[in-house]
Amino acid sequence: MTRATQETGVTDYYDERDAVYEPRRRRRSGWTTLFVILLILAGVLVAADRIAAQVAEREVRTQVVAALSERGVDYDTADVSVGGFPFLTQVAQGRYEQITIDLTNVRLESSGQKATLPTLHVVARGVKADAADLVQGTARAVAERVTGTGLVTFATLQSLVDYSRYNLSNVSFSESGGALKANARANVAGLTLPLTATADISVVKGQFQVKLRDVRAVGVQAPPAAREYLANLVEQSVAARLPQLPFQLTLDEVDVRADGLAITATARDVPLDA
Repeated sequence: MTRATQETGVTDYYDERDAVYEPRRRRRSGWTTLFVILLILAGVLVAADRIAAQVAEREVRTQVVAALSERGVDYDTADVSVGGFPFLTQVAQGRYEQITIDLTNVRLESSGQKATLPTLHVVARGVKADAADLVQGTARAVAERVTGTGLVTFATLQSLVDYSRYNLSNVSFSESGGALKANARANVAGLTLPLTATADISVVKGQFQVKLRDVRAVGVQAPPAAREYLANLVEQSVAARLPQLPFQLTLDEVDVRADGLAITATARDVPLDA
């Protein structure tokens, strides 16, 4: 609405809507300022959260490295990351959702047996650690459940499986059509026979169990004595145990892949410095 006023002979026109524009602009400016402040505070909190997570990662890594070294476990690299957000809430509670440990070329040795795992991916869940001790670098982190997945090469499996009592030598493994294939030489009846077979592999009581089937001689006709030997061979199974895995992990599952055996191992109530 437009009004006219006259004073000292001069007519002045103004629009009443002009009177409300400025306060509205000020209100918008106020909301914008508040929004910017909130964004800054959020950024500060996120940065503080990530810094705290990095401190925890360094402390856990220190514990893990010390534990592996104490137990004679060699490796090439070790990466530790702490999951879950917000992290500061986890610190306050003294309980962390997930800690991930990635190791490469893990070299295990126990009772004269050796094994190398190209990769070992460890996920620790429900990790408890006192916040004050964590800051001071004296925290003892204990995980409710630990799961490890890794790769066992065929060469490692060959070094663990002992078929010598069955007069087999030069045993080698590979993948064929999703199954485990075995090649070997059998010394029977004064002959050396090249053999091929399918190897069924499973996990029983924390160790590999290997059983041959469809065993046949390659390139030669097996004599009667050798045929009887081959028939008896398929009835046998051989156990092969990996050297002790880190973090008290116990072998649970195995799956044949083109590049080796994919394994899964688990443990409960595990100190990460053990």
